[in-house]
Amino acid sequence: MIAQALTDNHSAQTVNKKPALSAINAEQVRPHSALKKGASNKFSKAAEQYNSHANVQKQAASDLFKLINTQSHNQNKLCVDLGAGPLVNTARLNNQYGQVIAIDLSLNMLKSSLLTTAKICADMDNLPLQANSIDAIFSNFAMQWSANFEKLMQALYKSLKPGGQAYISTVVVGSLNEIKTAFAALDNRSHINTFNTHAYINQSVQKAGFSINSSQKVIYTDCYSSPLKAIKSIKAIGATTQNHANSRQGLLTKSALQRVCKAYPLLNNQACVSYHVVLLSLKKPITNT
Repeated sequence: MIAQALTDNHSAQTVNKKPALSAINAEQVRPHSALKKGASNKFSKAAEQYNSHANVQKQAASDLFKLINTQSHNQNKLCVDLGAGPLVNTARLNNQYGQVIAIDLSLNMLKSSLLTTAKICADMDNLPLQANSIDAIFSNFAMQWSANFEKLMQALYKSLKPGGQAYISTVVVGSLNEIKTAFAALDNRSHINTFNTHAYINQSVQKAGFSINSSQKVIYTDCYSSPLKAIKSIKAIGATTQNHANSRQGLLTKSALQRVCKAYPLLNNQACVSYHVVLLSLKKPITNT
């Protein structure tokens, strides 16, 4: 089942040596741009500490799992965990689906897990998936890193079997505004990712051909005792990665960091980090109309 779902894509790498993946002769992931390479490096560096800091991601995953249709005989189905990170959600998906493929841009993230499930290091914007081969796609807090969300949705639609389901959480406009406000005291360069709007997300999935079972926006918030801890929290999960070129390069000086912390907006003497997240439950129609 797994082998049939994968193309011979040479920008992907199989991390474990499961027999089902032996037909894939692939090299280590080669991101298609400097931005993707930078993203891969940052997530790889964050691999060891990701689980202890990814509080909001865990909340979103919990809400996303509630959308999965558990009445559709999933034990006979193949699921892709896209942007799997350290495979926290993959373990739970293994209990719900017959087979699971974990895909992530970061090789270190995949290697940090002891799970023996199939692991593929690949770029979500160049997925090694055959057409009409996947029953379900689960993606939590990952698709905001795509270089082209609209094309990604078209690729996912193509890889899903008719009747296939997609469960997605993705960060949208309004996220990390506290970080943006704090760094505005330093310069006018961008220090956070450029996020899509909720409306654009919905338009993109519908344009790809999906039926939307549900699309809701939720705001998740993490609060810290100091601005410095709040800033360090997004670095610890690799969220300082940016998908555009207009970003500040280099490390902050001590005085610059102090200015940023002083400008950080506080709520009840706490430094909060907010994420605006769209939760999607999608279906590929069995027949096109």
